[in-house]
Amino acid sequence: MSQRRSRNDQEDAPLTTKVETTPLEATALKLDDGEDDGNAAAAAAASSGGIASTKNTKNKKNKNKNKKEMAPLSIDDQFRQERHAAKIKHWKESPFAVGLTEISWGDDFNTTSSSRGPSIAGMMQSDIDPDDAGCMCCSSFCCGRLMGATRVGNMVVLSQTHEWVEEVEEDEETGDQTTKRYTRPKLNWMMGPYWPMLLFVTYPLILGVSLWTMLTALPQVNILIQLVWTICTVGLIYALAMTAFRDPGILYRHARAPPQAENTWRWNDTAHTYRPRGAFYDTDCAVVVEGFDHTCPWTGTAIGKRNMLAFQFFVCLVFVCLIFDIMLLTGAFVLM
Repeated sequence: MSQRRSRNDQEDAPLTTKVETTPLEATALKLDDGEDDGNAAAAAAASSGGIASTKNTKNKKNKNKNKKEMAPLSIDDQFRQERHAAKIKHWKESPFAVGLTEISWGDDFNTTSSSRGPSIAGMMQSDIDPDDAGCMCCSSFCCGRLMGATRVGNMVVLSQTHEWVEEVEEDEETGDQTTKRYTRPKLNWMMGPYWPMLLFVTYPLILGVSLWTMLTALPQVNILIQLVWTICTVGLIYALAMTAFRDPGILYRHARAPPQAENTWRWNDTAHTYRPRGAFYDTDCAVVVEGFDHTCPWTGTAIGKRNMLAFQFFVCLVFVCLIFDIMLLTGAFVLM
């Protein structure tokens, strides 16, 4: 009986569970029990007021954030956005495979002078490579203000014409071929980004040594030696000019690879073009050059497909003329 009664007592015993209550619910229970009516009411008001103030703070932050996002741009910001959009449009519409640069040398000079002044220090703080800052500063000032020359990438265009081009296009669906005839610019004379090195270092060295040799040592030697020396020196100056002032092989922009060479052409995202094998983007000149070898600061430009032969003649004649001048100045030909 005692066991049954204990079991019945256990069955009839109320179940006790642990219920978690929030501060507001705890306050409400205290109000129902009649304990500390004033304190409970104050606690409830304080907790509800804290929640309301938190919500108000979040709402204010969201409103301020929306105001900042919807705030109108300043005139300077609008000008920068329009300028950048114009640069992008000019870059994509260029017939040459070039990188993203300023539209003209005048724009380059105006950007530098308006923000930091036309100084090398200012150019070094911009997006230009610090090693190229001095030459780019000279290009933006001399080519933009004094010469009014145009640009292709970082190359200075001195003269250009237009030529007619015929291009055969094949319809992908029918396979029919159509001939498209249009004009495109042709670069006749130009200089690379390191033209100050060419004009103020390379040419003065060659002309200075040659003039010294011609005035002091050349009159004392045989006429045949004078003729050979003249041919070599003139050939050296001419080879340097054909290397420095000609198009090194700038690639025209190709929106798609030629059908007959799709497997060998690769996409270049910097210049926004397809390029053939052997053509590479030159960061100094900001153009894609066919048969690109290197950028020579002594000649001031890139060495590629169209000026490689002249560059090889220039390098050979440099050593020939150097040895010739040393022998003339030291009197090695006087005894002959």
